[in-house]
Amino acid sequence: MKPKTYISMLLMIIVLISVVTPSSARIFDRIIAFVNDDVITKRRLDLLVKERAFELQHIQRYSEAEAIKEAEKERGVLLDRLIREMLLKEAALTLKVQVTDAEIEEKIDKVLTQYQIPSEDEFKKILNRDGITLVAYREQLKRNLMAEKLVMGRILPRLQVRDSEVQEFYEENRDQLPTKADRVSLRQIFIAYKQSDANKKATSDTAKKVLEEVKSDKTQFEIIAKRIATKHNISAQVGALIESTPAELLSYPNAFLTALAKLKDGEISDLIEAEDGFHIFMVETRNEEKILFRRLTVPFIFSEEEMQISRDSADEIVKKLDAGEAFAELAKVNSDDLITREKGGDLGTHAITDLNPKIREIVESLEVGKYSKPFETEMGIYIYKVDERKIPELTQQEKQQIIGILRQQHFEKEWTAYTDSLMENAYIKIKPDAVPTQTSEDN
Repeated sequence: MKPKTYISMLLMIIVLISVVTPSSARIFDRIIAFVNDDVITKRRLDLLVKERAFELQHIQRYSEAEAIKEAEKERGVLLDRLIREMLLKEAALTLKVQVTDAEIEEKIDKVLTQYQIPSEDEFKKILNRDGITLVAYREQLKRNLMAEKLVMGRILPRLQVRDSEVQEFYEENRDQLPTKADRVSLRQIFIAYKQSDANKKATSDTAKKVLEEVKSDKTQFEIIAKRIATKHNISAQVGALIESTPAELLSYPNAFLTALAKLKDGEISDLIEAEDGFHIFMVETRNEEKILFRRLTVPFIFSEEEMQISRDSADEIVKKLDAGEAFAELAKVNSDDLITREKGGDLGTHAITDLNPKIREIVESLEVGKYSKPFETEMGIYIYKVDERKIPELTQQEKQQIIGILRQQHFEKEWTAYTDSLMENAYIKIKPDAVPTQTSEDN
């Protein structure tokens, strides 16, 4: 920022904090409010509005026009705050709050340093340009510091933040801290829709035709996969090139692993039957470090009667759970998920943000030890249970940041309450046209 800009900014701040207005301004400037024995002029409020517009433009990155428009909307709020600050200064004078000359000099030195003003003489010149003497500025600065000391003495002792408040704030705002997502230990019971032999044969016949089609022209693999995906409203990712390491492949079902292990570059697998349909894989390239492949799915299509059978089974399982039977034992007997069934439906521990959005929605509201209602998907019905929920602890730095936010919130609340009491015992008269309405501004 250029020195000239610093001086312009400083002038604005100086005028705003000063109640010392040249006598000519008092004569000709329009009075818009009375506060005990003092007055507020339109010029003074206008300067506050300009300062707010400057802040919106240069700190919050509003455009110049947007900043001016938004600042004008806040004119009433700015007037209210100005009245409260005037009453604080008056109260500090009445209570004879002590401020030393050294404290005033320290504050002035900070202003000179912050705005790169080379000397006190230069500072006097800047003040004089706006009709303010250094003596008047020092007096107003003293009153500001008195009011600040008054507020700190009255309010600071009430700004203690309890650990329970920190935890409550953390719980309410944890969605803004993705690294602080709950980790949940989950179990599931999966009841697959069971196809009739006739429907299964029809799907198998379709899959065989698709296999012949992709083998006749490997370059069309992705296009064919996406055509089938679109027809059956399944993942658009099907057919896209997948890059995986050998370790990452271990999460795949054994049938998929077996097929991928045998395929060489450019080869296509036979049909692989899974719980959701028939799958076809094609390996593009592979080496010891990674494998690039594509996958195509011909899904099972279930009739309403087939789906109802699974719904009835899920309802029976829920009745047994309600009667107190163990989730893990019911999973071992009833779950159609071959990977988790023998482990009592154990899905392991996951960050809740890593879960499928639909599963997350179900799990987020579950308490530890509770199980969900049956959740229907295209392939079957799931019932989930939360075994454990771990809430990540705050670091000391994060805790201090939250304490700072809460202290600021407490300060605003206490400051408002204290200035409310001052306003109740003050003479305040605001003229009707002090804050123009939006309608009058538009006109």
